[in-house]
Amino acid sequence: MTPTLTALLCLASDFLPGTLPKPTLWAEPDSMIALGSPVTIWCQGTLGAKEYRLDKEGSSEPWDTQKPLEPGDKAKFNIPFVTEQNAGRYRCSYHSPAGWSERSDPLELVVTAPYGELTLTALPSPAVISGGKVTLQCGSWLEFDKFILTKEGEQKFNWTQDSQQHSYRGSQALFPVGPVTPSHRWMFRCYGYQRNNPWVLAGPSDLLELLVSGSSRKPSLLSPQGPVLALGQNLILQCRSDVGYDRFALSQEGGRGLPQRPGRQPQAGLTQAEFPLGPVSHSHGGQYRCYGGHNLSSKWSAPSDPLDILIAGQIPDTPSLSAQPGPMVASGEDVTLLCQSSRRIDTFLLTKEGATDPPLRLRSKYKARRYQAEFSMSPVTSAHGGTYRCYGSRSHSPYLLSLSSDPLDLSQGAGQGGWNETWVDLRGNVMRLRVEDRGPTPPPPDVSFSESEPPSVPAPHPQVLTQWVMEAVTLIPENLPYSSQSYAQYRGEGSAPQRTREQGGH
Repeated sequence: MTPTLTALLCLASDFLPGTLPKPTLWAEPDSMIALGSPVTIWCQGTLGAKEYRLDKEGSSEPWDTQKPLEPGDKAKFNIPFVTEQNAGRYRCSYHSPAGWSERSDPLELVVTAPYGELTLTALPSPAVISGGKVTLQCGSWLEFDKFILTKEGEQKFNWTQDSQQHSYRGSQALFPVGPVTPSHRWMFRCYGYQRNNPWVLAGPSDLLELLVSGSSRKPSLLSPQGPVLALGQNLILQCRSDVGYDRFALSQEGGRGLPQRPGRQPQAGLTQAEFPLGPVSHSHGGQYRCYGGHNLSSKWSAPSDPLDILIAGQIPDTPSLSAQPGPMVASGEDVTLLCQSSRRIDTFLLTKEGATDPPLRLRSKYKARRYQAEFSMSPVTSAHGGTYRCYGSRSHSPYLLSLSSDPLDLSQGAGQGGWNETWVDLRGNVMRLRVEDRGPTPPPPDVSFSESEPPSVPAPHPQVLTQWVMEAVTLIPENLPYSSQSYAQYRGEGSAPQRTREQGGH
């Protein structure tokens, strides 16, 4: 080879890339960076490099050039405030006396922007049994072409799915996840983006962590306020156990979060945690479960029994509640509580004041131009006594209820005859007597009477009852308020009662 040819080849090597090892390119603190945040891009080559060059895909000119830092094997490119224009794919190279290096592998700088209000939910719940699977739903009211699910913490990964359009405005994507194990934490966020700009992501969503449950003894979950609440009412749920768990977690079916609280010991042998959920809104309606866990384990207990929280007053309707044959029933007899409405109701719910059991539910039937459900109680015992109310719900929103019916007091009488009601009127004064029938026992000679508490006196047959009523009526004060209208309203009748011969005075 002639000296002239050798010189030409050496000169050409200064301009031909690939004659030196390719450098390494990375970003700190991460290649996914929030809009407005600083980021540093590093390019590391070999010792003796004289210059580093950063190129952005789509641009014919170098994005930036930098002199190397000591000892000369790397350079940094600072972006103090990231914009959407900084998003894209980058490569770097370096120049040394031997020429230009091969270009680095690409670095994808992704910029996230807080718009779109992305939501990430777990279906059916963020609590999953060990070895089970769950579907994560990422959605937004904006129409995105694609969604990205990222797993944070240990074993990071990204997963991209095409968007599925909602029936209403917006978009979503479903990500099946599992099987999950308690060996590490399962924490996720999601993002959305347009196909023509994959380097700018909307988001992120709030962090969603899955709870991996096991088989240790389940805690119990209760609502001190009862299962039915009104809008604005404060809701506090209590999770408790006698196992001695250090912490508790609460999940809502289809919920986005999984709040956790440390356990406390209100009494020996019992630990519990309270979850204040604040003033009730529509979103609080749903099914809840809670879990117990120990501080030194990532595994949780079996789930508690489900607790339904129902929000009243969300359907503009007030059903009626009545008892057949009546609200006073003898022990051992049958009674049916009838809940009905003239508006469409899919399911009726019956609640008892002070009861800890969930409401009774029955599908409605359409009869005589009314929606109704019959709640049968047979045979009646003292446990059935109390104040009842009924509500209606619709299938598309089963946790949102109608207004409450008027309360119905169900009373149990002693003996086979039960209770009878007698209304008497004397000189414009009205009084209700409640009489217990215990068979043909003659009435006592003396009958005491209190205005605040109706008398209860055995009466063998109607003639004796009438005589007893006449004696008691003479003790009624004359200043009790009475009108035929109020009397009819109280009795639920259309007109005032007929005056009988015995009611005319004594």
